Amino acid sequence: MFKNFDTENWLSFWSIGVPVILSAFGFIISLILSFFADRNKRRPVILITINKYHKNGVYNTNLEIKNYGQTIGTIKSVEIDPPYIAMPNNDILEPNGFTKFKNFPIAPGQFITTMIATGQSAKVVNSKKRTFIIKYKPDFWKLLPYKEKYSIDEEHYPTIFSDGNFTSEKRLEKLTEDLDKQLAQVAGSIRLVGRKIDNIKTAHEEVTK
Repeated sequence: MFKNFDTENWLSFWSIGVPVILSAFGFIISLILSFFADRNKRRPVILITINKYHKNGVYNTNLEIKNYGQTIGTIKSVEIDPPYIAMPNNDILEPNGFTKFKNFPIAPGQFITTMIATGQSAKVVNSKKRTFIIKYKPDFWKLLPYKEKYSIDEEHYPTIFSDGNFTSEKRLEKLTEDLDKQLAQVAGSIRLVGRKIDNIKTAHEEVTK
């Protein structure tokens, strides 16, 4: 087809055909980027937190696993490293119970709390660096599961996380900041495509004059 093109045909092609093709390509890219950004915004966010409290003269420690996200998440595995070690008299509680969660669905806002220590007779050994690894999949298709990994200094909890975060709220704030950065990158990519298309149109309009 292009063998029979003369100068006028080529000028028409470059001034009309190429901008249309680039516009369509840019539109498709923006749709794809927006799709993944929206999907990431609606993802589940599953975290484990510790709650140490004093009630009725007794010190208690709870572990809570909660979905802070917008959609259902299915917990594939939970690792606690090092595992909780119960004191000799603590044979009534299961401090590592969350590690038994396999293919366990948890709805948005749903949480499960388990007591791992209470009083003087049912205690666990605290660790300066206890790492939690939670792997979970969303209700939409995703090749690899999401993975949350963070460490806690239990001796100073809830003031400091060993990874620099402070509480579950601070960790969620960081996730929100990361999401905002991704959305900003999507917007920047769309603006860049638009500027390139405008530049091509301007250049070909000058050629055709």
